[in-house]
Order: sequence, then C-alpha cells, then structure tokens
Amino acid sequence: MLPLFSWGQLTIDVNLTLDKQLIGLNQTLSLNEQSFQLEQARFYLSKFEFFQNNRLVAVDSMEAYLVDFEIDSTRKINFPTIQADQIDEIRFLFGIDSVTNTSGAMTGALDPMYGMYWSWQSGYINCKLEGIVLTPKREAFQLHLGGYTSPFLAAQHIVIENSKTSATKLNIDLKSIMGEVVLSKSNLHVMSPCVKAVEYAQILAKSFDLKP
Repeated sequence: MLPLFSWGQLTIDVNLTLDKQLIGLNQTLSLNEQSFQLEQARFYLSKFEFFQNNRLVAVDSMEAYLVDFEIDSTRKINFPTIQADQIDEIRFLFGIDSVTNTSGAMTGALDPMYGMYWSWQSGYINCKLEGIVLTPKREAFQLHLGGYTSPFLAAQHIVIENSKTSATKLNIDLKSIMGEVVLSKSNLHVMSPCVKAVEYAQILAKSFDLKP
C-alpha cells in the first residue's frame, strides 16, 4: 500500500550544536558567561515516516535508532530505500512510544545493555545528557528524560521539512535546554519520569533543525 523507493539513499547525519555552532563531548562550552562540559549525549529517534505533499509514502522498518555521541557511527542514519528528492517532509519521534515500551521489544537498539532502560514500570530513557557545570562552582548535571504513561509522556513528535538532498544534517541545538540547566541550577538531576523531564523533552523537541 505504501510504496518504498527502490533507488537512491537518504542519509541523515545527527549533530549537536550550541547557538548554531557545532559542538562535541568534553569541550569547555560557554553560555551566558557561564561554562560547562557535556560528557554524555545519548537519545532515541524512532518511528520515521516520509511524506510528499502531505501524503504518507513510506514508513521506516527500523523500530528505533540509538544515537550515542561517544560512538560516531551511530550519528549517521541511512534510509537505503528512500529517495530524498521524492519526499518533502519527515516525521519521527524523539524517544520511544508507549506501545514499544510495553511490547517487550528489547533487542537491537532497544537492548537494555545500552543503559537506556529503567524498568518495566518506567520504561526507556528517551534522552541522556550528562556533564559538569564549571562556573561559578563545579556541579554535575544528569538529565535522564523519559516516561511513557500519563501525565509523564515524554516522547515528542518531530515534523521537519526535507531539503530534497540525499545527505542532510539533523542539528539539535542545546542552547535552550542548557540555558535552563546552567542558569537555574534547580533541576540539575532529573532521573525518573516527572513533570520536569517532560518540560525538558519539549524544549529539546523545539531545537531540531534539518539542513542540507
């Protein structure tokens, strides 16, 4: 029913940015005259769907992708059956949906050995951001964002326009989320499903941008 393209290949390179500048792990970064280091960045992207003129034309068969910035190869997501010039919109989840959380699918990228699973009660950790705020005093931060039951549904729907080039860059800008963490310092440790985890996930969801 949904035709898959049999030629060409869409490749998405996932990057972290801070105020539109590319960043990596363990760099000393500055924001609003304060410094921090990001030591771990890991998150799930799932349920990719591809559209043309608001019509669904293909659904990715992979259940989820775990992007880990300590492993460069995970930052490149290949869709070998999708031709970029025949789609104008990509929709996906930032995180893992409720159905997958309760289906017992715990293989591949969803294997608990990757450290992204709390328990059957709390489900998967959609995103991990860990590091150190360096100024004015040294403090660690740990953001483990997840939750799949109401009122703590943390997975976020992302809709982005496609540039119709085969190699595209999916940039996630941390300026807004780190502004909250570095400046407020009131929620440096979010380690379970909660209101703040949903708020942080919503902030991150607004920071996705697809570039050619």
